[in-house]
Amino acid sequence: MICGGLCLLALIASCLVSLIWGAREVPALVVWQALVQFDATDPLHGLVHGLRLQRTLTAMATGAALAQAGVLMQSLTRNPLADPGLMGVNAGAALAVVLVIWTLGPQSAPLLTLAASLGAGLAALAVWLLAGGTAATGGGGLSIRLPLAGTALNALCLSLVAAIVLMQTESRGLYLFWMVGSLGQADFATLARVLPFLVIGAGLAVLIARGLSAMALGHDIAKGLGAHPALIAATALLAVTLLSGSAVALAGPIGFVGLIVPHLARSVARANLALSLLFAAPMGAALVLVCDTLGRVAARPSEIPIGLVLALIGGPTFMLLLSKLLGDRR
Repeated sequence: MICGGLCLLALIASCLVSLIWGAREVPALVVWQALVQFDATDPLHGLVHGLRLQRTLTAMATGAALAQAGVLMQSLTRNPLADPGLMGVNAGAALAVVLVIWTLGPQSAPLLTLAASLGAGLAALAVWLLAGGTAATGGGGLSIRLPLAGTALNALCLSLVAAIVLMQTESRGLYLFWMVGSLGQADFATLARVLPFLVIGAGLAVLIARGLSAMALGHDIAKGLGAHPALIAATALLAVTLLSGSAVALAGPIGFVGLIVPHLARSVARANLALSLLFAAPMGAALVLVCDTLGRVAARPSEIPIGLVLALIGGPTFMLLLSKLLGDRR
C-alpha cells in the first residue's frame, strides 16, 4: 500500500513538472487555472491545455505501456535483460512507417500511426514463428529462441531503415521521429486512436499474470497447476505487441523503459507478477515524463528528443545492471 502510494505521488509530481517546465516556464497556479477554469484568451492557458497537457498524457501512456510490456517480456523469456525491443516490435514499426513515406511520400499522422501498428504486429508475428511458435514453449525453448529470433529480425529491420534513409535524403526530417523517438508530435487524436489497443494489452497482461507466474516454475509444473503454456505464451506476446505497438505509434521507437522499469517494479513487488505490472505502469509513466521534461529544459528554446535522453540515461544504467547480474552469478 505504501509503495503504491509513493508510485502515485511520483507520477503526480512528474505530471506537474511536465506541465510547468518546458521551453517557457508556466507558474503552478496558472497551470491549475488552465486545467479547472480554462480561458481561451490567455496564451498560457492555451499553452498548457493545447500543448503540454496532451504531451503529458501521451508520455504517461507511452511509459506505462513500455514498462508493462517489459515486465511481460522478462517474465516470459526468463531473461532479466529482455525488453519490448527484443521482439523487433520497435524496428518493425519504424520500417513500416519508413516504407510508407518512401513509396507514398509524406502522409498524415493517422496513416503513419496505422502503419506503425501494423509493422509492430507483423514483426511480433514473424519473431513468434521464427522462434518455433507454440512448439517452443516446452522445455524452456522459448527463453532461448525468442531473443535470438528477435535480435535477428531487429537487426534486419534497422538495416533496411538505414538503407532507405540514405537513399532518400530529402525526407530525413520525417524519418527522424521514427528512428529516434519523440513526443513533439503528441496530440489527443492520436492518443484516442491508440488508447483502446493499449487498454486491451494491459488487460491481457493482468489476465495472464497468474499463468506466467506458474510458467516460471517450469513447463511441467505449470501444466500440473492447470495452466496452458502455449496459450499463455501466445497471449503474452499479443499483449506485448499491443502495448509496444501503441507506444511506438505514440512516441516512436524509444528504448530502455521496458528494460529498466521492470527491475524497479520487481524490487518493490517481490515475486508477485500482478503487482509488478501494477507498479510498473506509474513508474514507466513517471520515467518518460521526467526524461521528456529534461529534454525540453536542457535545450531551450529547442528540445532534445526523448529517445536520445533515454539513451543517455539508459545506456549507463544498462551497463550497471549487467555488471550486477554478472556479479551475482559469480
